Amino acid sequence: MEKKLFLILLLIASSGQTYTQNLKQSIDSAAITYLQTADNFSTLYYGDDYQGYPPAKNHPYLKDILYVKARLVYQNVVYPEVQLRLDMYRNELITQTSDFRNVVLCPKYVELAELHGKHIIYFQTDTMPGCPSSGYYFLLVDGQNKVMEKRILTLIDETTPGRLQRHFVFKTRYYLYKGGVYYTIKNKKSLLKAL
Repeated sequence: MEKKLFLILLLIASSGQTYTQNLKQSIDSAAITYLQTADNFSTLYYGDDYQGYPPAKNHPYLKDILYVKARLVYQNVVYPEVQLRLDMYRNELITQTSDFRNVVLCPKYVELAELHGKHIIYFQTDTMPGCPSSGYYFLLVDGQNKVMEKRILTLIDETTPGRLQRHFVFKTRYYLYKGGVYYTIKNKKSLLKAL
């Protein structure tokens, strides 16, 4: 009886191992096919799918709703021409794959994007006084003193008789980093105070 039980358990275990090996081979095969197709862009195309917006009067993207060829430094790799779009409302940098999938890039890996003549960085908030929140900023001046620009968007829903209209309202903030402190520049007076 024990020998029969042992043989049955051995058969079950070996069939499970065969299934596991087949599954592993299938996954490996799919991964190899993906890496061959994606080539050097494989790390770039790994991310969340981008979700669009309901219709609105304007759009939340930098300059244009369409993707443009841009330069990107991502995970220490330079991509001289990649399709990019910056969603300033959701604070997301999006790329488009060759099969037209929209992928949100992981912000912690974005070192620099050059898009529409702007130098875009992902700024991670720190403990310095006056530090702005994390997000994508336009780097205007880099060095011992830094100047960053942030576009802040608000989505407004207006109800008119029988219709709901949406539009984005844009506000621009400037931040000056000087002497270990961040200053929010709202007007000439705040700039003079920081200087």
